[in-house]
Amino acid sequence: MEKQYYTTEEVSQGIDGLLPISKTTLRNGRQKRIIKFSKIGNQCVYKREWIEDYINRNVVEVAS
Repeated sequence: MEKQYYTTEEVSQGIDGLLPISKTTLRNGRQKRIIKFSKIGNQCVYKREWIEDYINRNVVEVAS
């Protein structure tokens, strides 16, 4: 069974084959409301699909 939510610490270390996203980038994304998260108590948590969406929205196209 796949884990439902990941902590900031887990995402910053990389989860299940995804590249790690730094804690600073996650914090900035939360403040700017460009990355989805849930708050449980004083802890921010993320679904894998939210992390994937964030990564996919930040793809840089290369000029050919």
